[in-house]
Amino acid sequence: MSKDSKGLLKYLGLIFISLLLTFKLPRDSYSVIQYLIKPIRFENSVLYLSGLGPLILLIVGIKGLFKLRWFENRSRLLVIIMVFVVIMPIMIKSLNIAKSFCFSHYEGVQAIDFKDANIQITGLKGNEATFKVKLGLIDYGCGNRDVGIRMYLPESMKPLINGNFIDFKDTYNTYGHGREINIVKEINVQLAEGANIEDIIDSHWDWETVYFDLYNDDSSSKLIYHGV
Repeated sequence: MSKDSKGLLKYLGLIFISLLLTFKLPRDSYSVIQYLIKPIRFENSVLYLSGLGPLILLIVGIKGLFKLRWFENRSRLLVIIMVFVVIMPIMIKSLNIAKSFCFSHYEGVQAIDFKDANIQITGLKGNEATFKVKLGLIDYGCGNRDVGIRMYLPESMKPLINGNFIDFKDTYNTYGHGREINIVKEINVQLAEGANIEDIIDSHWDWETVYFDLYNDDSSSKLIYHGV
C-alpha cells in the first residue's frame, strides 16, 4: 500500500472517529464524548466542551487530506465541500445502517430507540403542575406493537411531587421498520404538600437525567434522557 493510500485511510479514519464520538448511544440522548466530557454547570448556566475533541479530529483529518498527492493541486474549498457533502453523509449513513441492523435483532419494545425529547413545565396552579412532554421514538423491529410509557423524574423532583413516576396512561402504536413516532403529551401532576414554584425552579430538575420506561405485556426497555 502506497504512502498516500495509508494517509487517506488515516485521515478518513480521524474524520470517522470524530463522527463516531458524537453519534448517540443506543437508547440514550448522550454520545460517547458527552459521557467522557460532561457539561460544566454553573449557578445559572452550562458550559459544553464535549464538541472540542471531535472538532479537533475533524480539522486534523481535513488538513491531512490537503497533504495527499491526489488533493495537493486542488482547491482546498473543494476538498472541504467534498468532505461535508459526500464523505461525512456516507459515514453517518453507515452508522445508521449499523444501528438499525443491531436493533432489528431485539424483540418487543427493546427494538425501539430514542430519537429526541423535550420536557417542560407549562403551568403551575395551586398544588398542581402541568408537564408537556415531546418524545420522539424510532422502532426498528418488525410489525406493529402497543407501547405504554412511564417517565421517571430526577431525584431532585421526587420530594416535590406525589409518586415516583408519571404514567402517560395512553398506549401508543409503533409500526417498526425504522418508522418514527412523535408523541406530545400534557400531564397534570399533584405537587407534594408544602412544595411550591420556587422549590421547583431551585431544584434545576431540567439539568438532570430523566428515564423513560417503555413497556407492554411482552417486554420492557429503558431510555435515558439527559438534561442540559
